[in-house]
Amino acid sequence: MKPRGGAGPERPWAGRFVRGLLVWAVPVILAWVLLTPFYNRFLTVSAERLVRLGESPDATGLALSERHFALLTRSDLSAARGYLYRIRVTDIHFNWLMLGAFFLAVPGIAPRRKAGNLGKAALATVFFHIVSLFLFVKFAYATQLGSWSLAQYGPVAREVWGMAKHVFDLPLKFAWPFLLWAGFYFRELLPSDRSR
Repeated sequence: MKPRGGAGPERPWAGRFVRGLLVWAVPVILAWVLLTPFYNRFLTVSAERLVRLGESPDATGLALSERHFALLTRSDLSAARGYLYRIRVTDIHFNWLMLGAFFLAVPGIAPRRKAGNLGKAALATVFFHIVSLFLFVKFAYATQLGSWSLAQYGPVAREVWGMAKHVFDLPLKFAWPFLLWAGFYFRELLPSDRSR
């Protein structure tokens, strides 16, 4: 990444990184757009299974609608509109755009290492997105279903599920790509001193 031992200034590295972001932005966006319908279905099925792990009997249903929305249902509850809550799944995983561009744009890293790092970060991100959608479901159950929520969840549970959903959905979702990127490339980002 940056030249070691003071062989050159930091600015050229930053310039190459910004150029890399511009070069990789379009391919990453196209891949995300093409894969989103399949990924939305995968996340919907995975989150439904995760929620059902804690249920007996299984009551939760998540169905994909209009390619971008997960409709939450329960076999023991009915709603006039046909679902209890609607979640835009695409909003959960648009941080793929930042993750892909950041990992692919890093200059001075061998392509094989770059691909390996991106693969590991992608696997962690898939789990992050499944948990995020799971938290949306639990948030809806705890806070969005009126008297049913009040009967099923106490005040502490409502606060915990509400806070967990908001932390994952706002600050952590935006910070996730940067945290992974810094985690994989932290040593390269630090200034080095060969005299040590």
